[in-house]
Amino acid sequence: MRITVIGKGAWGSAFGKLLLRNGHVVQYIERHDTDWLASGPGDMVVLAVPCQSLRARLQTLPQPKAPVISLIKGLEVTTHLRVSEIVEQVWPGAALAAISGPSFAAEVQAGEPTAAVVASLDPALAQSIQEAVHQTTFRLYRSGDLAGVELGGALKNVYALAGGMCEGLGVGENGLAALMTRCLAEMVRVVCTCGGKKETVFGLGGMGDLILTAYSGQSRNHQVGVALGRGRELSEILEHLGGTAEGVPTARALEEIAVLHQLKAPVAHEIFQVLYEGKSVAEGMRSLLTRAVEEE
Repeated sequence: MRITVIGKGAWGSAFGKLLLRNGHVVQYIERHDTDWLASGPGDMVVLAVPCQSLRARLQTLPQPKAPVISLIKGLEVTTHLRVSEIVEQVWPGAALAAISGPSFAAEVQAGEPTAAVVASLDPALAQSIQEAVHQTTFRLYRSGDLAGVELGGALKNVYALAGGMCEGLGVGENGLAALMTRCLAEMVRVVCTCGGKKETVFGLGGMGDLILTAYSGQSRNHQVGVALGRGRELSEILEHLGGTAEGVPTARALEEIAVLHQLKAPVAHEIFQVLYEGKSVAEGMRSLLTRAVEEE
């Protein structure tokens, strides 16, 4: 196959190398390109750009006839839309799929064992992507729950901030495990309310990705949380990060979704207050610990 990857950052480059190992021809469309290369978009188009700049990026390119596969994990903060919904608005009628799961770019590029999930409303498309991508070091499962997989990938970025905040505060592993369990419960409530399935949250695209990004120092969102827990200012942290932390804008979208649907999401609310309303991480943790006790 000839496959075009839009975006040549860490994840786009790693996924391109994965495709090359499977014998595909890969071409990249980079930040300032406004048209397909002379050979056209090819058999598949892969999206690997930051979520908040996706709409503007797609608007610079003509709509391809090839299927579109998203590697992006986020929600558009101004609309709360998932990536596939943004693509549908800009490129109506496109065949859509999303790949998500616990997959750090550096380890994928190095050929370390990884498992992920490809989701599409079209089972045949999901299977064709699985066949194109799957290899011994990258195990790809199929799912029909596109909403659940996209939401899981977006929301875990927010809760990875909380994992980092625990480390920055010096909270012990008991507290971290308890907090992540509650984060998972919030993810289930949000995903099910927004059209996804509970089972998806307990799979690779939800819990698997949450475990990876909430606990690992390789995660940019975790790094931001650690720095916040140690008292640094968000603007300073983002300036020195050297990459996108999708959990920061997605936290605003998540707060607005929870308010709109009257969902119980106390952890997400405290994260939002720390990021956007000047609350300290220690105060946020205190607020969670002093909530009224209730049934699990």
